[in-house]
Amino acid sequence: MTDFLAVSELTPLWEAVRAALDRNGLEWRGRLALPLLPAEGRRRLGVLLERPIPADRRSVPLAELAAAVERLSRTDLVSALTDLGHRPSGRREARLAHQEATRLRRAAVDTAVEAAFPDATWAVGWGDSAWTDGLFARQSPEEVRTLIMDTARVLRHAGTGRSRTELAALLLGNAHALDSSERIAVLVTRALIARDGPESERVVWERAGMPLDLVSAPVLTWGLPLLGEGAVAQSSRAMRGAGLPLHLSTVALRAEPLRVPDGTRVLVVENPRLVEAAAQRRLPAAVMCTNGNPTTAPSECIAGLRSSGADLRYHGDFDTAGLAMAARVAASGCAPFLMSAKDYRAALVVASSNGVELPRDGGVTPATPWDAALATAFEASRLIVHEERVMDDVLASHAAR
Repeated sequence: MTDFLAVSELTPLWEAVRAALDRNGLEWRGRLALPLLPAEGRRRLGVLLERPIPADRRSVPLAELAAAVERLSRTDLVSALTDLGHRPSGRREARLAHQEATRLRRAAVDTAVEAAFPDATWAVGWGDSAWTDGLFARQSPEEVRTLIMDTARVLRHAGTGRSRTELAALLLGNAHALDSSERIAVLVTRALIARDGPESERVVWERAGMPLDLVSAPVLTWGLPLLGEGAVAQSSRAMRGAGLPLHLSTVALRAEPLRVPDGTRVLVVENPRLVEAAAQRRLPAAVMCTNGNPTTAPSECIAGLRSSGADLRYHGDFDTAGLAMAARVAASGCAPFLMSAKDYRAALVVASSNGVELPRDGGVTPATPWDAALATAFEASRLIVHEERVMDDVLASHAAR
């Protein structure tokens, strides 16, 4: 690079050229608005262009300036500017490239969603939401298609009895591919929510029959009078004899179908404290806990007991989440127990007489089809009665009838 161009008097000129190329593109060769140059800068510009540049000249053709710089420096204009310390960033080219990449990525989302979920009414909204939230950001169109197709593959294997880690290894080649932090796991979780309704991550996977594993989220039970001489039945009898509750994993439930005497009363509760209390009191009646919304093990336990002829009854919290949960459990064959409007009002009276200020629930009151008056009573007061407050009455009533 000749020293002729690398003088401070020409610095404003090179900065103006760099800015013009950044604004208009590296190949732009329109007229360059001349910056204010000192006399020596205008003199050198005139030498470069081989004609005088008067003080009132406002612009010059950039193509003419570029050709002169290239003749003198024996390199192209962008390289010459780089050598002079005024390298153009190529912002316009980058912006156009980014826009094109975004267009191609969005098109890949739309076509892949249509191909992967042709009949799913929820899928378009799922894809749009994932796009808006950046779950396909920085992915090539092919990577986008792979993510969506893999999501569909995982959903097709829902309910096959395989755990989440097992599916990850079988379908994606890596047992950790569906870990919560992975992009594909987030997409599957959101697809399950879009398809089946909102819930926590663990619940939506287990609800779809894809538990994290088959042992880490067991169902807590007390006193199930299991028939037979299998390991599960013997364990239940031994734990009951010791006054201890028993955790039954999904593996155990699948290894040995539950059998109880026909008509056996089993109380299904929302909170584990009631099972603990039943064991402490050696309650002469069976209790099991969903621990919130039933996941795989509680759901399989309920189904197994029901098919064996058990009389299943359910009690949970009097709040919006608890009432919605009661409706779901009732749909699985459990009759709501002490969950009427009368029971709710009685609990409010007891709390008031004891000077207890109950919390309020601002959520949307769900329907209570087993007793429509309950939803009306709850809506009127919106006071929460947690299951533990009425635990003594619930357990005593269960044991008595």
